[in-house]
Amino acid sequence: MALISLPVIFISHIIAQFVTPGTPGYKLVGAIGFWIGTLLYTDSIWQVLFQGKPIFPWFETEWISWLGWLQLPFNLLFWISFGISALVQVMEARTLHGKDPQTAKHEFEDSKQYTLGTKPTGNIDLTVALWGDYKAAGMKERHTGEAIALFFWVLDITTTFVGRNPFRYTNPAAILGCFAYNCASMMAGEIGYNIWKLTK
Repeated sequence: MALISLPVIFISHIIAQFVTPGTPGYKLVGAIGFWIGTLLYTDSIWQVLFQGKPIFPWFETEWISWLGWLQLPFNLLFWISFGISALVQVMEARTLHGKDPQTAKHEFEDSKQYTLGTKPTGNIDLTVALWGDYKAAGMKERHTGEAIALFFWVLDITTTFVGRNPFRYTNPAAILGCFAYNCASMMAGEIGYNIWKLTK
């Protein structure tokens, strides 16, 4: 009976290596997901910012072909596109992931030690201004981070849908398919990065 169940145990052990957080297989899945997602989004950057021919044939009238793929590694603009794509994926993944509860709790507890007095009256403007700086301490960095995150999301959506506009089709199935592909290409890298990040 043990010999019969041995293949099943062996296969389940291999699968567990790819779905259990912290295992090498899980890290590999995350890394592969990140690089594939980055490459999918590179196509949008490549088309919109550098006016390159589509890298993939899906939902395109023409593409660079297999011969073009062999030439890509020697094209500096492709690597710049890939670098921008990786940066966008990482920044978006960080905004999706957010802070872990322990870090958020620590920052909250740390901020409570600073108590704010009432707004000064009858003082020189410098005193009032410094009181305002103290009251808003840390908020400029927070707002800047939110603006940067918004910039990367707008860049992602714009380049993806300008490079591959689903509404150029008339067939509803083609519109939905292209729209779904665009969403997948936008999210694949972030998901892969978050999986990989969880293994660290």
